[in-house]
Amino acid sequence: MYLENYIKGKLQQPRSKSYLDNVDPSTGIIYSQIPDSDSVDVEEAVEAAKTAFNKWSVTPKEKRSRILTKLADL
Repeated sequence: MYLENYIKGKLQQPRSKSYLDNVDPSTGIIYSQIPDSDSVDVEEAVEAAKTAFNKWSVTPKEKRSRILTKLADL
């Protein structure tokens, strides 16, 4: 299973298209591949977060709680 970065509301591959093994330390089994993100991926994510913060920070706490609970359930 390949995981992707979630930036600007969508899943996307790392720009490098490189992935790292995600290993279960108790078994040594690789159970997924995680993005080997570089500084460009990180900067894009930081800028997206700064932009989203303006709207998120004025969202009522009850709505934020519902959204985060739903995300945790998924």
